[in-house]
Amino acid sequence: MIVSLHFLSRFFRTAILLVSAATSFACSDAPEVITFATNGGWCWYQDERAIVHDSVLVFGTVAGISARGVNAGDVMVTSYDLETRETLHFELHDKFQSDDHDVPALLTRTDARYLAVYSKHGNDTLTRYRITERPGDISAWDPEVSFNWGARTTYSNLYRLNAVGGEVGRIFNFARTVGNNPNWSYSDDEGATWHYGGRLLSWTRDDFENDPKFTGMDGTRPYVKYASNGEDEIHFITTEDHPRAYDNGLWHGIVKAVDDALLITHSDGSLIGLLSDGRTTFVKPTDLTPVFSGDADNVAWTVDLELDGRGYPYAAFSIQHGDGDVRTERNVGGDDMRYGYARWDGEGWRVHEIAFAGTALYRGEDDYTGLIALDPNDPDVVFISTDADPETGEPLVSSADGERYYEIYRGETEDFGATWDWTALTQNSTADNLRPLVPDWEYGTIVLWLRGKLRTYTDYDTEVVGMVFGM
Repeated sequence: MIVSLHFLSRFFRTAILLVSAATSFACSDAPEVITFATNGGWCWYQDERAIVHDSVLVFGTVAGISARGVNAGDVMVTSYDLETRETLHFELHDKFQSDDHDVPALLTRTDARYLAVYSKHGNDTLTRYRITERPGDISAWDPEVSFNWGARTTYSNLYRLNAVGGEVGRIFNFARTVGNNPNWSYSDDEGATWHYGGRLLSWTRDDFENDPKFTGMDGTRPYVKYASNGEDEIHFITTEDHPRAYDNGLWHGIVKAVDDALLITHSDGSLIGLLSDGRTTFVKPTDLTPVFSGDADNVAWTVDLELDGRGYPYAAFSIQHGDGDVRTERNVGGDDMRYGYARWDGEGWRVHEIAFAGTALYRGEDDYTGLIALDPNDPDVVFISTDADPETGEPLVSSADGERYYEIYRGETEDFGATWDWTALTQNSTADNLRPLVPDWEYGTIVLWLRGKLRTYTDYDTEVVGMVFGM
């Protein structure tokens, strides 16, 4: 049997981290909560929003208010040295747009310079990008450059494949653009120039107009999360549509580089077809491998995706539960949200509902939760934001002021997600703790989240805080 060095290095790194994480989290006292940035927010359909390189944490945000040294809509990048605790901030774009969907995706180039890519929320056809002038230093960046998709665009997701694109590999950017569907562009020169690649999926009115799962509201927008092995595979998990529009399930596929071809395959590697290199494609979300079957009382939304030490995907998602009788109405529902977990075992998907997520964040977006984050180095660990007890669903009411808030919990499983043990990382808060994010770090675990008030995706007053388990 031939085993790749990539597999062995990832396997042993994961094994070491599992022991390290178990030791760290066995401690009775959680690490201190660190404030990394006093004004910033993010959505969850841009990745990587946070990276770690040479013991330096780097993350992007969009300012939510005009205060504390920044303007609402400023696109910011922050670095935090995990050894010296020095913090730096840099403004990528002044007053870009007051919208958390515009947060940049980040990638470390082979020369250790950082690439940041960001777009407005469907307001124009451009993706902007900048590259740091020096390796490992966010204090100076080359001028902003833009790439025109030829259609309105939202989101940025950066992933490298070494199997294509020449000596330095190819960087892919996945965005919602042509057809309001996921498309891809690529760069073979470390992000210096970009080219349109094609359309990943197609989901149009013709696909669902007479479908009983269609609610009659909104539509034509699959929501996709991605994860890559860095070599020859980019995995993705998607809904059919916005959960407001459709009784979503979840579907999984793989973009796989084979020789000079880019293929789309099922979870088991069986072929679906070629990745489109044009503005149309025959591949629909429902052509992929089914993961979770949604219905009117269990409507899914993608939240996170990672790969384990064997290169197998594991995913986290939210579920709007029990609202089938109001599915065709807006501004109602979302009073009993749940979190789900799915993991591929090499033969099939093991899927479980794992925790109560509490209530939706605000009316109008009745599927918004506090969110769930996977640990990229330990598939048995998740972090959730909820305003309900994860096990019982009872409201979390703070003893500090008698108000209900979202708190952060760490969950751990030993049986592929069937059962979970939950530990509160925050308790009795006086502000919401939302949208946890766990960047890939080989020496421990970093958990970031937003603390403050999120009224809408364009109106929020949150700071970036977190804990560092390790160092």
